[in-house]
Amino acid sequence: MRLSVVLLLVALAGILGGGALIGVPALGACLIFDSLAVGVWALVRDDGEPAAPVHQIPVGGRSLGEIFERARAS
Repeated sequence: MRLSVVLLLVALAGILGGGALIGVPALGACLIFDSLAVGVWALVRDDGEPAAPVHQIPVGGRSLGEIFERARAS
């Protein structure tokens, strides 16, 4: 997942850099294209489920709240 995000950001930076080298109208078109591409990427990745609250995400088999409680107790 991290690699795909990094590659997406590098690709978007390359598109903007190329558009800037061509001229201001091309840079504007690149900005529009980047916005559409990121929007489509976000829609494709959306599974329709609401995001879990942070304290309910298991980290190493324990919830974040349990980790904090253990840290406070020690």
